[in-house]
Amino acid sequence: MQRDLAISCEAVECDRLLSEWRWLVPIDAKPMLIGIFGDMILGAPDGSHWHLDLLEGKFHKVSSDYKGFNTKKREDKYLDEWFGASWANIALESGLAPRRDECLGWKVAPVLGGTFSVANIAVFSLAVYLSVTGQLFRQLSRT
Repeated sequence: MQRDLAISCEAVECDRLLSEWRWLVPIDAKPMLIGIFGDMILGAPDGSHWHLDLLEGKFHKVSSDYKGFNTKKREDKYLDEWFGASWANIALESGLAPRRDECLGWKVAPVLGGTFSVANIAVFSLAVYLSVTGQLFRQLSRT
């Protein structure tokens, strides 16, 4: 079963998935897309677009407006950066295919020494993976 690199947050209740990330993600940032690895693209009230990066535990601006975002999202560089396109393709080819309420994720987070290998990728519940990664990076940000 093939899955898109990202789906609309209208297909999944993304707001509830952000509960463990609210220490980093402003409440007025509106989830727009969720990637196959759980990363999100969010819109700010000023029209800018932001990336919640679950690999590095960062929230950063990716575009000042919708037009800029639409241009960037067609480039392989940004598909890799925002949605882990290269690793997603490897995982999908290896039979790892998440459903809409699931995502791909790292069994041992690379920030904790996990390897970048297909053996370290698994299918997780979106809710569980976003909760665990949010808690992990909140704790790491305190050290």
